[in-house]
Parts: sequence; C-alpha cells; structure tokens
Amino acid sequence: MKIIYYKSLVCPRCIPTNRLIVQWRHEHPEIEIEEIEVLTHLGRALNDGVLGLPTLIVGDKRYHHAPPLEELLSATRTNRQAELSAA
Repeated sequence: MKIIYYKSLVCPRCIPTNRLIVQWRHEHPEIEIEEIEVLTHLGRALNDGVLGLPTLIVGDKRYHHAPPLEELLSATRTNRQAELSAA
C-alpha cells in the first residue's frame, strides 16, 4: 500500500496534512507514504498532474486535502486488491 503525498514547505494548507501523515505513519506502519516536496521536484509533480497542494495519490484516487483516515485506508485496500488481481 502506497500513498504519494505532494507538499511544500510554503503551503499553509499542508500543515494539518503533515500532522496527519505523522499520525498515520505511527498508527499504520504498513502503509508506505512517499513525501514529495514540489519546490525541489516540480517536474515530477507536473508529470503526475498535481495542480494544487496538498495532493495525496492512492492508486488512481487523488485527494486535495487530508481525507478521513478510514476513507484513505479503504482506498489503499482497494488499490492493493487491484494490484493482486492484476498479478
């Protein structure tokens, strides 16, 4: 299970999401969370279609805010099931 989290040090809306990411890592260490700073990885953000911050990508789902944890876990489970079915 992987979450890609696009953020920026200068993004005030990212601050609450940063706090939740810390909590999620503590409560669910099985979920891989890749944090990407857009100021240093703008090309990757543009290639991934990131138009605003924060952006969390789980499989084909995108969130432009920190969704409730249960919704995010549901998306990671759905994405994992799809990966297993494809294998």
